[in-house]
Amino acid sequence: MKQKVEYSNLLSRVLLRSCFERQFVIPELPPKPLEGFLKWYEDHILNVDIRDIHLYRPIFVIALPRSGSSMLQDILCTHPDIAYITNTMHLFRTCFCAAEYFRKQFNLNARGERYLQDSIEVDSGSPSEGIAFWGEWLKDDPYSLNYVEHKIEAFSSLELENIYTSICKIIWCFEGKPSRFFTKNPALLPRILLLKDMFPDAKFIHLVRDARTSANSLIKLYNLNADQLAKIRTKTRLPIYNNKVFIPYPRLPNLSENVKRYGPKDIRTTANLWNDAISFVNRHKNNLPSFYEVRYEDILSNPGEEILKIFEFCELPEIKKNNIAFSQKIGQIGIIHHKNVYGNFDIVESICRENMFKYGYL
Repeated sequence: MKQKVEYSNLLSRVLLRSCFERQFVIPELPPKPLEGFLKWYEDHILNVDIRDIHLYRPIFVIALPRSGSSMLQDILCTHPDIAYITNTMHLFRTCFCAAEYFRKQFNLNARGERYLQDSIEVDSGSPSEGIAFWGEWLKDDPYSLNYVEHKIEAFSSLELENIYTSICKIIWCFEGKPSRFFTKNPALLPRILLLKDMFPDAKFIHLVRDARTSANSLIKLYNLNADQLAKIRTKTRLPIYNNKVFIPYPRLPNLSENVKRYGPKDIRTTANLWNDAISFVNRHKNNLPSFYEVRYEDILSNPGEEILKIFEFCELPEIKKNNIAFSQKIGQIGIIHHKNVYGNFDIVESICRENMFKYGYL
């Protein structure tokens, strides 16, 4: 079925069509001439002044992919005090302030369901996981499945300062009004101890979903990513991936072994990933400065109350009743347009039984 995409104007269609059609976890590099102009504009014209912007109490949602974290992200990012990486910033990482400036100036936008076919609509200004930003900041190898226990000592003071400066620039792109930086990135789940050291006052929200649906949905995620990458490669190439297989799972300690043993599309691999993720977070949560946990299913059954609790945990002011974007996102909870096919529940339960009992799924 052909993807339905809405463009805000003709210029958006011309400039953004290929980007939207070829969207991926790590976006293509922008055309060199355009990137060069935007870098020049940002350095010489835009006057990005972050002297009065301070990074404090950043908010991290940690969860496996397909856990409802994008739904939660979209809701939380309607709060006026929150700043985040947009899809436009993610595409133009070396000049994201200028790219975001021109997006707003010329009302450049493309909107439609993302390629993951999960009823989540995205556009040029909606929140991005920022996979490429964080991969570059934390020096992660996108090919490797190995768990690496990153230490803050591995980063120079200059590297850390560059990360903090970039985040302050992201806040600047929101006219400096938001006071809190937000990110939701499943790849960061194994990095929570590093994030704690980098951001000592950070807020961590752990979102959990039923292992049976999560394990099945992770396989769907793998297949959709493989299909999208194959389509992209018929038209162009993503240099960062070349011809290698991309596996969109967080690099938890047992992932590499399970992929070798069962393969990336096996329910035993994804069930073990869920179990390892739960155990990993529980093992380290007491070391985090501020930790909150919520089940996806509880948000579905009582969205207003659960979201209010999250805002309170984040120490964010109560959201105003005239916030239309927030009301719309809350109203869309549970509404889906895609079909899911789940199975192998007995295998998932045999692997995840103890943690499923702990979280009330059995």
